[in-house]
Amino acid sequence: MAAKFNTEFNYRYQVIGNTPWEKIKTLQGFLEGRVRAAALQEVGKLQLQAKIAKLKHLQETGLEHEVLELRAEIMETESFQETEEECYKLNHDEIKILNKLLKELYVIAEPTRIEGCTDEEMFEANAANEFTVNIGREIQAEMIANGRPSPAKIRNAMSNPYTWNALKSIGLIPKETKILEGNINPALEITLNAVEDESLYLTEKKESVVIDIRNKKKGVNNVG
Repeated sequence: MAAKFNTEFNYRYQVIGNTPWEKIKTLQGFLEGRVRAAALQEVGKLQLQAKIAKLKHLQETGLEHEVLELRAEIMETESFQETEEECYKLNHDEIKILNKLLKELYVIAEPTRIEGCTDEEMFEANAANEFTVNIGREIQAEMIANGRPSPAKIRNAMSNPYTWNALKSIGLIPKETKILEGNINPALEITLNAVEDESLYLTEKKESVVIDIRNKKKGVNNVG
């Protein structure tokens, strides 16, 4: 039975992405696959037409076994042609769904675009935001289900200061909690230090991401 690869519900609510830019990235990937499938369906139609034309030619000039072999191939292809036609229609319906959802997401995301940045550059700029929302929801789900987050999720949240600070500000992690780090130089005494992760530091870091993207577009080298 022919069926769409995914339903509109799944594309809208179940695909990877907790933020608009990440959802756009995911849906663009699905759309690329659906468009390619549509092109391959057209290729299949042309291949069938070519076989039929070749059969007519072989019936006049070819050997009997060649005619029989090609006729069998055509019969095999035509046996599931009706199903293929239904898949072709469903695939185009799916492309319409994806284009509609992407249009909706761009209405939300476009006002946040950094001037001059492509979609790919916006995906990069949004990476910390997407990770933070994702890990925040996972911790929230664990707290609802078990009363506390798992050590693995807390450890994962420590991977970057943006996420750590956001979780503290919303109350999922105690504000007085600090991330521990060791000495940068392994030759020094082995100690642990508490990392300062105040909001001002994070704001500066966030601005530096935007500046770095803009500099890359201008061909500016920040090294040294």
